[in-house]
Amino acid sequence: MTTDHSPEARLERALASLCGLSVGDALGSQFFVPVNYPLLKRRELPEGPWQWTDDTEMACSVVTVLAGHHRIDQDALARSFAHRHDFDRGYGPAVNRLLRLVREGGDWRELSAALFNGQGSWGNGAAMRIPPLGAWYADDPEQATHQAEISAY
Repeated sequence: MTTDHSPEARLERALASLCGLSVGDALGSQFFVPVNYPLLKRRELPEGPWQWTDDTEMACSVVTVLAGHHRIDQDALARSFAHRHDFDRGYGPAVNRLLRLVREGGDWRELSAALFNGQGSWGNGAAMRIPPLGAWYADDPEQATHQAEISAY
């Protein structure tokens, strides 16, 4: 099987991946609601609607940047993260502050380096938002890895 390398085909794959990511994210987020925990044990679905989290919101930025640049442009990604930031999606307090400061003109590199003594958050957010990168670069795992790394900064 050959993979279509055109930007249109790459975008179609990335959007399909984003769709799956958003459903999984929204479903998974329901099990952080204490009243839904018994449903998880019974393997039952909670009633909708389900809301996706910051992970999907940030993955939307990844797809937006890929569609516009055909690669990860870190500055464009940081601007998109800040522009799309929705306080009610479950971002941590440090990221809420960072994205607000970026929106206000702050340098994302300086701001992110200052978090957690320069160690980063060690959270799962970067891993949660990279599936569209894997879909975009389905034909080039090395480039997918590289783009995922630079998107995580």
